[in-house]
Amino acid sequence: MLTNRQIKLINSLHSKKGRIDNQLFLVEGEKAILELVNSKVPIEFLVISDWQAAKYTELIKQVDVYIEDETNITKLSSLVTNTFGFAVVSMKYFSFDLTYSNEVTVVLDGIRDPGNLGTIIRICDWYGVKQILLSPDCTDFFNPKTISASMGSYVRVNFQYQELAEVFESNPSIPVLGALLEGSDVHSTKFPNSVFLLFGNESTGIREENMKYITQKVTIPRYGMAESLNAGISTAIFLDNLKRN
Repeated sequence: MLTNRQIKLINSLHSKKGRIDNQLFLVEGEKAILELVNSKVPIEFLVISDWQAAKYTELIKQVDVYIEDETNITKLSSLVTNTFGFAVVSMKYFSFDLTYSNEVTVVLDGIRDPGNLGTIIRICDWYGVKQILLSPDCTDFFNPKTISASMGSYVRVNFQYQELAEVFESNPSIPVLGALLEGSDVHSTKFPNSVFLLFGNESTGIREENMKYITQKVTIPRYGMAESLNAGISTAIFLDNLKRN
């Protein structure tokens, strides 16, 4: 069973400050944990119900495991319902220096919704895009809602938080395609092998200071009356057309 100190640690990981201070984060639920166990990411320890531990004995035998009843697991989890368990994972594995030559890089400018970020991570994984560049004020990659929404894809997509202007200015030969309400039709756009695909905040779009780095404005044509698309849907449409073209 967990000690009081471990319980206090787990509860602290529900906040960004706690995750940063401890350099740890939570992975919750059956599918996410199975993805994690089958990856190369080291697990600090796993908290799981007794019947699930018996079910996955061989799979988790190399991991430090604590057995708790389902009621306690639900209390400690950030999910509304979680009777399977959760893992405590070190952030240290997730330290990346991105390279931009011959790479498609999804660039996020001020994305604030953790579920939206998790969806974008999952979409990138689906289309084989290996890296995401985030502005410093984007939501936390390790937010439990982000990890949950990514459905395990967070272990396969590299990421880095950095001032976007610094990256664009250091890589002037790589075009920046900005997702905007006006521009060339995404369906007929030719995407280069090395490219930054820039998506803005859910409500305000791409910030004015980053507009000057855009080399081509690209839009998803609207045929109905909806006001806008969120960043996750826009990312999926862009990447689908990138792979088609």
